[in-house]
Parts: sequence; C-alpha cells; structure tokens
Amino acid sequence: MSRNPYGNLSTIEYIGARPQKPKKNFFGGWVILVIAAAMALIFGRPLLSSVKAEQVTASVEAADEIIASLNRSNAAGDKIASAALTFTKNDKDALKVNSTSEMIIKCYRVAIGLDIKELLHEDMTQAFSEYPQLWYEREANKEVDSTRVPNILRFFHRSGEDFQHSEMQIGDVMFWTLPDGNAHAGIVVPGPGQHNNEKWIVHNWQGSVLWENKLKDFTMVSGCYRFGH
Repeated sequence: MSRNPYGNLSTIEYIGARPQKPKKNFFGGWVILVIAAAMALIFGRPLLSSVKAEQVTASVEAADEIIASLNRSNAAGDKIASAALTFTKNDKDALKVNSTSEMIIKCYRVAIGLDIKELLHEDMTQAFSEYPQLWYEREANKEVDSTRVPNILRFFHRSGEDFQHSEMQIGDVMFWTLPDGNAHAGIVVPGPGQHNNEKWIVHNWQGSVLWENKLKDFTMVSGCYRFGH
C-alpha cells in the first residue's frame, strides 16, 4: 500500500461561515411564462378570431372587386379568370368544385362556352395513344378521362398555345409536377387589392379552391397554355 504523505490527516477541514443554500424565488422564469401564456389565451383568442373574420371579409370583397373589373372586359382570358375567382368566394351562390380538373372544365364552360370534357373525349378517341398511358385504359372513356389532370395537360399541349412562364397572361392555365409526382394546375388571375398588377393563381388545393401568390412556389412547370383565347 502506498504511504499517506500527510501522516494521519485523512480529511480536509473547512474553516469559515457555514455555506447557505440559495433561496428559491417563487416568481421564477417558469412562473412568468405560465402567466404570459394564460394572458395570451384569455385575451388573444378573441383578437385572433376578429383578425380571421376581417381577412375572410376582405378576401370576398377583393374577389368581388376583381370579378367586376374582369367582367367589363370582352377578352376570353379575363372571363376565364373571373369564373375562376368565383370559386374562391365559398358562398352558397358560388360555383362548387371538388378537383382541379373540374375547376378548369367549369371555368371554360361558364366563361366562354367551351366544353373541355367533350373536346378532350373527341381528341382522345382519335389519338388515344398520344395521351398518357397511366391507368391501363384501352380506349377513351368520356366519364373518366377529363377527371385526370395529365390528360387535360396533354389536350392543351395538342390543342392550345404553349407559352413561357414570363409570357403568361390572365386566364392562362399553368401546369406543374409536384414533388410527389402528381400533376397540378391553376388558372392565372390578378392579385387582390394593392397586388392587382401581380399574377396570382386560383387552384384547388387539399379540397379547397384558393386564390394565392403561388406561381413561383411550384417550380416544376409542365406548361403554360392558352386555349380558346
């Protein structure tokens, strides 16, 4: 065993005042956070509800204003954009749609009297092999084919005018490929209020028709088409 160099000393004695435990502060940081959260819950919810209500009202008013302006024009593109904006109002008098393809078909039918469903079926009947072969179909099916965005994209590619992103106009139909590989589409419309000079889109997203500044968010552009105007 090694020898203790300090002889019989085996402990160290502390000489001085006895250390005192720090006193707990009842109003610590966590208490302040709890109080702040409670105040935000009590006073913030009515304010948030009020802000949301104002935003919805403003959105409907902005849509009505843009629609009225577009309806003064005889341009087919403006009429298509006006029809698209009608879907965003979410009132009982607005047209209802459940998908992107249905929105495009109804916009063309209401705005300029073109039946995309019928025209697409006629073209697929004559040139079925030119359309995407993704659903193991052997022939054109009028009730199903027009519900698929890739088919509408191919119809516009065959029948409409294709434009670069920088050349798009109000009423054009934009197509994108989403990161998950699905096809998506929207109609180019003016922005609301002070954004009137900007180009926004109306599109069906997760079950709702939205009026959004999303042209630059969807980067995988499949085409920008102008058909019927």
